[in-house]
Amino acid sequence: MKSKIFMLLALSCIAFSVESNLTPQTNVMPAPAPQTPANMPNQTPPAPYPQHNYGLPPKIMQTINQMYPGVYVRDIDYEAYGYEVELSNRMELFFDREGKLLGQKYDY
Repeated sequence: MKSKIFMLLALSCIAFSVESNLTPQTNVMPAPAPQTPANMPNQTPPAPYPQHNYGLPPKIMQTINQMYPGVYVRDIDYEAYGYEVELSNRMELFFDREGKLLGQKYDY
């Protein structure tokens, strides 16, 4: 007798869960429309990297931007001779105090 009640209870639970999954859901939000050029707002894309001078003289930043466009400064060391600048592409540039390029090396 107990096994019949248990079996009947299990079947009713299964039937209830299947029935609740089959009912349509009315509170589902529709998917947003894909952004196409026709309905996209007029926005200018941001610059790839913000322009910073990192506390360096403008002549040094000009040289870095001309030689390696699109990289950013990772580290600056102030030495007795001038500046040692490490870039994001693992190049190290050496400048004197006036901003003249003394040399460079690849830091591997």
